[in-house]
Amino acid sequence: MMDNKMAPPKEEPDRYTYDPMDVRPVELEHNGANLGWWPHHYLSITRPILPLNPSPNGLVYETAPLEEDLEISGFPKLTAWISLDTPDTDFQLMLYEVFPDGRSLVLAVDHMRARYRESQMRQKLIEPGEINRYEFRTFTFVARRVAKGSRLRLVLMSPNSIFAEKNYNSGGLVSHESGKDARTVHVIVYHDAEHPSSLSLPPSDDASASSPRELGRPTIANRSE
Repeated sequence: MMDNKMAPPKEEPDRYTYDPMDVRPVELEHNGANLGWWPHHYLSITRPILPLNPSPNGLVYETAPLEEDLEISGFPKLTAWISLDTPDTDFQLMLYEVFPDGRSLVLAVDHMRARYRESQMRQKLIEPGEINRYEFRTFTFVARRVAKGSRLRLVLMSPNSIFAEKNYNSGGLVSHESGKDARTVHVIVYHDAEHPSSLSLPPSDDASASSPRELGRPTIANRSE
């Protein structure tokens, strides 16, 4: 998804698994860990030793080090082609600047419940195995000059946090669900010629630009361990 080039015609999709009953992230948060996953962590600088993901729930994409400064001003947008094997799940996206010394800065965040992928007013549950297009258009605003030598990092995951309502992926009324309803979801993200997933960044140097700056494939496809 990130590299300023069009994706090759044929690429293998990326995959992750989210088990709502996995309590490892919750245990870290109870112990005071700042995982940088939730709104009150905006603009926090994370240490290099901080785990990107304490469980195999999510995908991490990174660019190569930038060859020149990159100005971002506006709302990022991600178009992603995704399939699930459950009727529903939640997604969380985190966009970071990663400094050469390994520290990272949260730039923008977005969230989506899969059943509301087409409309925030009307739900439509997922047909398991069906590939759907998701438009993540509600990232928080960012105005930042990303320095030469830094990387951009995009984390796509299903939130599993004490700071969020947990979606047990069953497709029922989430506020009434509990562990007895839990279903493990297997998420597949496609990025081939037929399913061109991409991250767009709004330019700041030309306010009249009609389209944002496109980023292509990642240099790191999956760092979920």
